[in-house]
Amino acid sequence: MALRMRFGAWGWRATSAIVCLLAACGGGGSSSGQAGGIDGGLDAALSMDAGGAEAAADATTSLCIGGQPAPYPTQTSIALLGTMPDLAFDTDGTGGAIHMHDYFEPCAAQSRLLVVRVGAGWCGTCRWTVAHTKDVLALDVGPRLQILDLLVANDDNMPATVADIATWRARIDAPQKVAIDPTYRLGPVNPDHAPLPLVVLVDSRTMTIESYQNNPSPDTLALAVRTNLAHLDGHAAPTPPTPVTYDGHFTQSQWDMIHAMTPLEPQPADPTNAHADDAAAAALGKQLFSDKLLSPTGTVACATCHDATKHYTDGLPQAQGVAIGNRNSPSILLASHQRWQFWDGRADTQWMQAVGPFENALEFDSSRLFVVHGVYDRYKTAFEAAFGPLPPMTDTTRFPAAGKPGDATWTGMAAADQNAVTLAYVDVGKAIEAYERTLVVKTNALDAYASGDTTALTAAQKDGLFAFFSAGCAQCHWGPRLTDDAFHNVRFPTGRQDGQADRGRIDGIPLLLQSPFNAAAAFSDDAGAAHLAGLTADPSTVGAFKTPSIRGVADTAPYGHGGTLAALADVAKNYSTAGLDPADPHAVGPAEPWLPKFDAPTRDALPAFLEVLHADVGP
Repeated sequence: MALRMRFGAWGWRATSAIVCLLAACGGGGSSSGQAGGIDGGLDAALSMDAGGAEAAADATTSLCIGGQPAPYPTQTSIALLGTMPDLAFDTDGTGGAIHMHDYFEPCAAQSRLLVVRVGAGWCGTCRWTVAHTKDVLALDVGPRLQILDLLVANDDNMPATVADIATWRARIDAPQKVAIDPTYRLGPVNPDHAPLPLVVLVDSRTMTIESYQNNPSPDTLALAVRTNLAHLDGHAAPTPPTPVTYDGHFTQSQWDMIHAMTPLEPQPADPTNAHADDAAAAALGKQLFSDKLLSPTGTVACATCHDATKHYTDGLPQAQGVAIGNRNSPSILLASHQRWQFWDGRADTQWMQAVGPFENALEFDSSRLFVVHGVYDRYKTAFEAAFGPLPPMTDTTRFPAAGKPGDATWTGMAAADQNAVTLAYVDVGKAIEAYERTLVVKTNALDAYASGDTTALTAAQKDGLFAFFSAGCAQCHWGPRLTDDAFHNVRFPTGRQDGQADRGRIDGIPLLLQSPFNAAAAFSDDAGAAHLAGLTADPSTVGAFKTPSIRGVADTAPYGHGGTLAALADVAKNYSTAGLDPADPHAVGPAEPWLPKFDAPTRDALPAFLEVLHADVGP
């Protein structure tokens, strides 16, 4: 009897010795996290299939008639053990495509395995997988593997286009075929919430979907390949090898990703702000950051919501300026590294973010005329030393005390005077950015551990870090800042004062594109802004919010874009159920299919690790 093993995402209940072998049981990690298979454990239907090889041979015979291939099998649905439909995947946008029938070889002497890897540009575990393609090709199965990479989304989690293929191909360490699958057509192979990459193994002679895995470890994928080929050849399943673990807990992929969590990368240059790293601008920006007199009420400054004593947050569920807002105040630490600003990404530079609150009715409720008058009255010398002459604000006929676009006082000004005030207003934002770029974050215990000090974390913290991988968190929270800088719908509860669901990114994109302050507009010092080309409010962005850096998460409660989750345990609980129930009106849009659900032991282990993630400011 041939041992027929199927691999998937959930609930494998066969030989516990094999489960422990591949899940590193006994290594101090959360075994329940692996029992769910989220990190690539063995799964699902293990069956003793009498005559399995003979049945496969019969199927192949019916598809190879007189030495010639029969037509590709007719199939429309996608399911484990079913035939892969003859799907076509776009490669160039002009009709070029990869078809499943390209891999169909029913008359071959032996089956080959088509390894279809479905990934996304934002996904850290996907990036690791494709960067280690050579290791898969080096397995001891000869030329019996073919690899096809399908890209479902780009680095910002927008549906993949053929323009994204070159970027993805450059991350693969061996030449492979790459196509796009923006609607995630292979998702039904695993109908449960499970993380990317999704790896699907297909028999080339029958095009049967033999097995699948979600984010498999190298050991698990290697065993899946060998076991599937053994079954197709009618041979006994191979003996599982001794697993390779690191520090008694982690797989090779996990260990590599841990090492990549430090050191913190240098902050990128900001070519849109010629004064971004100017000391005089930064000194001015520090003063402006704390100046409440830039608000007409004299009660609100940037530091109100970004308090240095509270890790540059405010500790409140929703930001409170002249009124209570609808979203939580994120920390500004590491903001200079971000591709997008605000929870919905409605700013694409740090200085654009800085000017936004001044004219927001819930925050400063101020205006650019009021702000520039304040700068003229209190900071004229410092401002002009950094940025050049201010407009003659003492001429109140030309420059009223307050006003912004849409106000009658503003409309009545000469266009040249409007432009001069707006330019000075933008320079206020650029000075604040220059100050914020001087805030340096210290290392923490995770940095020490990732740098090689295995004593830097306690046993409970290592269990939490293992759970972090098992729960699929490393898809989005990876690299030194533990973020992908992309936008996701994880169905966190709204913080809106009216109780309505927050639409997030889909509303932020039009605000960004229409703004005169975006990186492509006239007030940018470098208006290249390739990142805005083709950006649209795609329906997939409804309910999506930016992945925050979780460096500093230990000190920045409450959590979520709505600030409704009081503690890290609440965050873990919300993630464990893939967010709010689909019928709950406090979130909008479906949770993403790669947002995993996980069990209570995994959930309960996570906070011990998250509490390590401090981000104190220092030299």
